Amino acid sequence: MTSKITQVQELTEVDRGGPDSITLRAHIDETFTIGPKVHGGTLQMVVAKAARTALTALTPDGDRLAESAAAMIPVAISSDYLTAPDAADVDLVISVRKRGRTVTVLSVDAVQLGRTVVSSSVTMARPDSGRPHHSGPTVLDSVPVEPSSTGIPLDGSPIAEVNHLGAAIDLVLDSETFPVVRGETGEPLVRGWIRPKGVEPDEYFTVLVGDISPPVVMNLALFGWAPTVQLTTYVRRHPAPGWLRFAATSSEVGPGMFEEDHLVVDSTGTVVAQSRQLALIPAGR
Repeated sequence: MTSKITQVQELTEVDRGGPDSITLRAHIDETFTIGPKVHGGTLQMVVAKAARTALTALTPDGDRLAESAAAMIPVAISSDYLTAPDAADVDLVISVRKRGRTVTVLSVDAVQLGRTVVSSSVTMARPDSGRPHHSGPTVLDSVPVEPSSTGIPLDGSPIAEVNHLGAAIDLVLDSETFPVVRGETGEPLVRGWIRPKGVEPDEYFTVLVGDISPPVVMNLALFGWAPTVQLTTYVRRHPAPGWLRFAATSSEVGPGMFEEDHLVVDSTGTVVAQSRQLALIPAGR
């Protein structure tokens, strides 16, 4: 049986506008929604996969950059959320803006009913490999590789009433950093574990993880929908098999907006993705 994560990344070509442009279509079902609207990280994952698919389709065999292009993955995806997408078909209108041996840049507009809902720039390059020159301490250093027995699973929890991704992912929140379940408040920090159901994590799944945490402002008793204004995700490496660990933090929660940073490490403790988003404080707070 094909996993939900694999299914949502399936793309069909619907139009070819020339040597540097193509339109692909994806279908995002209600599994990938937060409340009534599509989860922003899921859509950005689909955007990243569409950019990779488009680069393959738009690079002819024998092209002088074909070998370089084949080794590239999306390493930076910067998305402006113009309106909240619906769970439905979405057209990805893609143009190559710059081709190179080291870096290639594409624009990807997600369109529904003739309206652009999310506009993204995707930078393609070879991911990091080998030993880093420097790795600093992180808030995930003390988190075990697999979920603790006191973790809060998405399946069967009240969170699943809003976050509907349970059919596609295994998600467990660290109870120490989610005091809201105890009726308490705390720092804007949420940690947890995640993996896709039915497949091992890959570089595209790490993009989804860059937006997986409940809004960290929940720990400050700020509840409700926190719409994403802008989200940028960096994919650093191919993840190792097994659970991914993530930490979401904020250092400045303003009266109207807050930033939320995600750090994602794989089962070996290697940083595989990082993200930062600007989001709105829940309405009426």
